[in-house]
Amino acid sequence: MQSDLVSDLEKCREFLANRTTFPVDELAKYSGEWIVWSPDGARIVAHASDPRGLDDLIHSLGEDPDECLVEGIPVEASLIGHMEREVERA
Repeated sequence: MQSDLVSDLEKCREFLANRTTFPVDELAKYSGEWIVWSPDGARIVAHASDPRGLDDLIHSLGEDPDECLVEGIPVEASLIGHMEREVERA
């Protein structure tokens, strides 16, 4: 049990390290879509505008949906901080 927790935490650490260094301009290509991260966070496995079909798509690409993380990429107008600038202008 303890080794499972340690293993999961190590996987999480690896994912976060890779995810934070992923190029922002590459993420911008998926604005308004849902993306599927590889288990290590180093690459995008799949993407779709509707998250409901992602499990089947992930399976078809040879990945395990239980090991991948799904993330919604916001459109530009919904990025954090945008609303604050709009409020300041008013």
